[in-house]
Parts: sequence; structure tokens; C-alpha cells
Amino acid sequence: MLAVLANASLILAQTTAAAPAKLVLKNAVILTMAAGQREPVKGYLVVGEDGRLLAAAAGDPPAGLQAKQIWDAGGHWVIPGFISAHSHLWQSAFRGLGADQTLMGWINALYTPAGKATPEDLYWFTLEGALDHLQHGITAAYNFNFEGRTRSRTGIKPTDTTFDQNGFRAETDSGIRFVHGIQVGRATALNVEPSYGVAQARVPLKAFLDWTSEQPKSSAFLSVMISGGTAFNDTYQQTLMEKALGDEFHLGNQSHYLEPPETQYEQQSKFRWFMDSGLLSKQLIFGHFIHTNSFILAESAKAGVAMSWNPLSNGRLASGVADIPAYLKAGIRVGMGVDGEASADLADPFGNMRTGLYAVRDKYENATIMSPYDVLRLHTMGSADVLGVADRIGSLEPGKFADFLVIDPSSFGVIFDPYASLVFVTGERDLERVYVGGDLLVQNGALLKQDMVKVKNEVNKRVAALR
Repeated sequence: MLAVLANASLILAQTTAAAPAKLVLKNAVILTMAAGQREPVKGYLVVGEDGRLLAAAAGDPPAGLQAKQIWDAGGHWVIPGFISAHSHLWQSAFRGLGADQTLMGWINALYTPAGKATPEDLYWFTLEGALDHLQHGITAAYNFNFEGRTRSRTGIKPTDTTFDQNGFRAETDSGIRFVHGIQVGRATALNVEPSYGVAQARVPLKAFLDWTSEQPKSSAFLSVMISGGTAFNDTYQQTLMEKALGDEFHLGNQSHYLEPPETQYEQQSKFRWFMDSGLLSKQLIFGHFIHTNSFILAESAKAGVAMSWNPLSNGRLASGVADIPAYLKAGIRVGMGVDGEASADLADPFGNMRTGLYAVRDKYENATIMSPYDVLRLHTMGSADVLGVADRIGSLEPGKFADFLVIDPSSFGVIFDPYASLVFVTGERDLERVYVGGDLLVQNGALLKQDMVKVKNEVNKRVAALR
């Protein structure tokens, strides 16, 4: 902690005489989530014009520090913005579907209306989902973009990137930080015609990547990753195709894998595909990753694989409980996601942490197996690490983006353990402010730079037409 404070003082000493800071937030209880800094800091934050933190330090801001805005937090708590390592933003338009279904039945219920969506529909659905994430304190997300191009649709060419472009525009317009997950299509076996493989999949992928490079530069855009499809395809060529494209374009891959119990043995048999293709690596994130075995766990840890843990949707779809303590002990990197609002129904990171913590404690029948601090770290720094952006977000440290939440603890009563109160007690009612890059985007649940009424009206009109 002393090193962090010394570094903050040095940066401030170098910048006090320069241009005014964008924001100084003082008189706050800061839970930085920085490594080795578990004790909350009663102090202040300084945000530079570039949206990065100049300081996160104890005490009062230095005398003479100039800022365009100074806000007194009144002793309220400040924590890093939550990061969802696994989200389907567009699914916010389809909440409540398949209420008594497990994964495959729920997918059928979802795509009956959603499979007819247009690229313009996708823009509004994704925008609503991203804004809903922000309202709940999620400031960054991995978004599995709607796979309209890769599904069988009249008039949609396999090379069409309009769906991904519209999703990207919505992500950008929302103000959330995002990793854009792109489907590369379903490979066919070598003896199947018409063939679809690396040569065919490369065309739209490169076109989309070229298009993103031409868009206005934004720090909100974190990266593009491949949304893997091995678990939902019956040919090894899928894994080879994704490996080849990932290597060529230097893209990570997040693959849904070992989610539902009813297909666990079939999916376990595909693990060799990940190994033999070389896709099993530090570039791979397994989404859900519930029904593992000792061999899969050991080999995944050896290869440096990460996973995204989605307790809310796992409970909703009766998928099972991922053995997170065992994964962490094995060396698997773990982040947390709220999945889609059609399978988790509410993009609530506080509920996600509680659900996950309770499920793991139930599984082990042990209240010490995982702590509130542990799950808070997984939903912030853990997710940042899994997505490869821990140098930019996930904790409140100088040099990182100033993405943070202000929590009003006045309803908590006597505070015995701030981390316990954050995970066990905090709800949407207590979320006072949401900042991204030092910009205030949400205050007391209201979006300050977006017309959510207009967005919801567009979404409701479009979903009604699909039904």
C-alpha cells in the first residue's frame, strides 16, 4: 500500500502545476482491489483529462491541486466498476423466455423470435443491454454479438458483416467498455459440401477487422475475440478453423463449453480437439466450464486456460455449480459474467456474486471455502485478467482508467466487514453513481447521457413485431 501511495504522490507532484484534472473525488472510502491493498483507504481519486487515474490515495488532495470538477463523496464507498467476462447484450430484449427450460430448450425458445431479427433490430437490442449493464454498475463487458450472419437466413450472405457492425456501433454508442465477440461460422467436415472452413470464414472476419480499424478511435473498444463454436459443432474442423484464424489475426477465443449437464459427456469427448488443435492455450476462455473432470482440469491449467463463471444463468437454467475453489487451486484464471438478460434476466453483479458465493458454500457445506472479498475480486480484477485488460481496468490504481462506482452505505447499519456488506447487503438501491473514464454516466439509476425511454420503446416495438 505504501508503494501505491508513494507512486500517487509522485504523479501528483509532476502534474499539479500542469493542466487541471478532469475530476477530483474526495472524502471517500476506497476499496481499490489493487494487489496487496485489501484494507479500504479513506482518501481521494484524481482523474486526468484522458480518463485515467492520476492518484488513488489516502487523506486529502494536495493543496493547490486544480480540477475542473471536485466532488465530496461524503464518506461513501468507491469500488472499481464491475466487469462481465461473459455477456450477450442483445438478449436484454428477450427476458423471461423458457422459464422452465434448461439450456437447449431455452435456446429454442429464444431463437424462435430472435432468429428473425434484422441488423437494425440488433443495434437497439445491444444498446439496451449495454445501457442496462451500466445502470447496474457493469462498466466493461465481453459481448457475444448476435450471430445473424452465421444462422440460416434468407437474403443474408455468409460474408455479410452488417450484424457485427451494428452490434459494434451499439456497444460504442452506449459508453460501456467492451470486447466484441464475433462468430466465425460453422465449419463443415472435409467430406461435406458445400464446404466451409478457414478460407470462407476469413473473408468476413478480415472485413470486419478492417472496418473496425477505420472507426473513430475509442478507449471503450478493448479488443475483438472469436466466439468459439466447438461445443455446438460435430466436426474437429471447427476447432482447427478457429485456431488458424486466431493465430493469423492474433485474437483470443471464448468458447461456451461444458455448460448443460445433459450433454456433458459428449462435450467432454471434444476436449481432445482443443488439445490437438493447439487452441487450448492462454488465448482461450471457457465460458461456463461446469462439468469438468480431473484430466480436463489439469490439462487446462497446464495450458494457461481461463474461464468465465456465470452463477445467475447457471442457476436459472439448472446447469450446475462450477467448482471454483478447485479451479483456482489448479491455477485456472477465473472471471465472472452476468451472461445474457434472457438467461440471467437481471444484469445484477451484486446478485451474481451472492448467488455464486452461496452456491459454492452449499456445494462444499463450508462457509470458509470462499469469502466476499474473493468474489468481489473475481468480478473486477479476475474478469480483467481473463479478458487480457488488467493493465487498463479492474482496480483503482494510477494509470488505469477511472471506471468506478459510488455506493451509499447508509442503509447497511453497523459495518463489521465492508466486503461482507458489499456482497451480502448491497443492492441496486445503494448504487449512487457510475463513472466510466471519470465521466458520470449514471446517477441514482438514471442514465445521464442516454434516452432510455426512447431505447426501450424501440426495443419493445421491434420485439413485438418479431413475435
